[in-house]
Order: sequence, then C-alpha cells, then structure tokens
Amino acid sequence: MSVYFEPKAILFDLDGTLLDTEPLYTLATQKVLDPFGITFTLEFKRTIVGRQALESAAMTVEHYGLTLTPQAFLDQRAHYLNDLFPNAAAIAGAEAFLAVLTEQGIPFGIATSSSRALFELKRSTKPWLQAVAITVCGDEVEESKPAPEIFLKTAEKIGVRREDCLVFEDALTGFLAAKAAGMPVIGIDSPYLLPDDRKHAQGIVRDYLSLINNPQPVFGIALDADID
Repeated sequence: MSVYFEPKAILFDLDGTLLDTEPLYTLATQKVLDPFGITFTLEFKRTIVGRQALESAAMTVEHYGLTLTPQAFLDQRAHYLNDLFPNAAAIAGAEAFLAVLTEQGIPFGIATSSSRALFELKRSTKPWLQAVAITVCGDEVEESKPAPEIFLKTAEKIGVRREDCLVFEDALTGFLAAKAAGMPVIGIDSPYLLPDDRKHAQGIVRDYLSLINNPQPVFGIALDADID
C-alpha cells in the first residue's frame, strides 16, 4: 500500500545531483594515475562515489597500491580539479527546479561530502548555487555518508524535522545516509548506480526536467512508487 508523503523541505547532494562533476573527478583521478600506468575503473569508482574526500582517497591509494599518501593523492588531483570545477555543468533542469521550490516557498539545502573550499569553488561561477543559504559540507561533520549526520545537520539548520524531509541523491552512500536519517530519497540516475543500489531509493529520475513539467510527484509522492 502506498503512503502519500508531502515534504516540508528538500535536501540535495551536490556532485552528480545538482552538478555533473563526477566525469571531472574521473578525469582528474586518471591524470594522477597515468604515471603509474593504472586505469581508473568504473567498477572501483562505484565504491567511492559519495564518500568524503580523504576517505575515498585512502581507498584509492590502497586499492591501486599507490606510493602516495591519501593527502598527497588529493593534492595532486586538486591541481586538475581547480581548473575543471568552475566550468562544471548543471544536471539538466537543476537550476530551474530550485527556482520552482523557491516560488513554492519550499525550503531546501545542500548536504555535500565535498569540503567547504571545494564546494565554494564548484559554485563560484553559478549564482543559482551561490544563492542557496543552507549548506553543510563534508569537513563540517564528524561522520561522512553513509552515516546520516550530514542530512540531520542540514535539516536542523533549515528548522524542520527529519521525517519531513525529502532527499535527492545520486550514490548508494547517499541513499543509505538518507535511509539512516529516516528520510525518503529520490535518486538521480547515473552509470555509477548498480541495480541493487536503486532499491534503496523511493524513486529514480533521469534529471529534473520531468519534475519541472509535472512537479506534483515532488510535493506529494507515493513512497513505494517509481518516478521516471
């Protein structure tokens, strides 16, 4: 039986959810791995998407047996990302969708595993993201996704109960974090999601265009329903 849910606030991840930055991470990581003769695989990337930077770096260094510390890996990768991030494209319809929420008076915030410095770099050329007042970054919480802390902290800053929030995410770690926070989650589809990963979301959308044309599923959704 479906349960009808009308969220009082929307929480967004950033990478792969509002901005199409994941291909940029892949490109920069591959550039770090090139001197080692190593290929950054999709299969491994699926295990680190959505995690806090130092955690994913440690996993990468261990998985590929790199003669780098996790911080050295991040420092090298940042050399490439600093040039790429300001030009990151938006997920289709994301800017317009946030405008719809603003018009409807529905509060929202961003809960990203990115550090504050990288988050500010990513939105530095995008006024529509600079306008988002409620933001929590990965270096501002004790536990990263899949722990629920970042979503709970974002809901607290907005001033709403956890059970009144709807989350938009693109990664399994984010789905699990939302679930642990007691919040239903809608997934933004990506090549990094496996079929079993999708089972942890209450619905999957390709992007925000269909929601702009027909916003009703966001403002009131059946929690066991798929959204295409």
